[in-house]
Amino acid sequence: MNVGFDLDGVLLDSAADLSWLDRGLDDALAELGIAQIEANRQQLYPAAVADLQSVAADFGVDPDRLWEVRTRNYTQAKVEAIRTGEITPYDDLAALDRVTDETLFCVSNSPQAVLDAFLETTDLTDQFAVAVGRGQSRAALAQLKPDPAMFDPVADALGDSEYVYVGDRDSDREFAARTGMNYVHLDRRERTLNDAVDDILNEGWEIPRSD
Repeated sequence: MNVGFDLDGVLLDSAADLSWLDRGLDDALAELGIAQIEANRQQLYPAAVADLQSVAADFGVDPDRLWEVRTRNYTQAKVEAIRTGEITPYDDLAALDRVTDETLFCVSNSPQAVLDAFLETTDLTDQFAVAVGRGQSRAALAQLKPDPAMFDPVADALGDSEYVYVGDRDSDREFAARTGMNYVHLDRRERTLNDAVDDILNEGWEIPRSD
């Protein structure tokens, strides 16, 4: 069986302190010649850029230029925060060692460089057979989870077999449903990675249904 994990909120605690995000977005605003104020920064937060066209119109910037500058600075800030220890993994990653007979993979909406930095700094690179993050192009926005496109490299590498995916958002559950994976939900406010691994080992997952 193949066992997959989301990154942010599951393996990486990237939301406890968002100083890194604000720095990265301020750098993007400065590069674009836009005032570095909270209202403008909020326009570049992950949820807001889903409507990139409208944000670009508000700023009077070409959408492709806006996305290139935003995603480059965002990625640099997050990678640096991981490497310096400002962003840290959750302290229960040793639970992954209990999944001894399964093949591990990771699929994240974070940029590929962020996922690579996480695996390198935690010495988990060899433990994950496949790690798929988003690309840097604007087209990658249309292929974020729950779109099934990010599962294609996993299926190509690991083939047809049973899959289970561990996530912390409704979009992760929908992603699992659209790709035919079983699903384990991990709300870090209530559960630990050990709890999720217990579900995997005991086959206590759910079979999600797509909306």
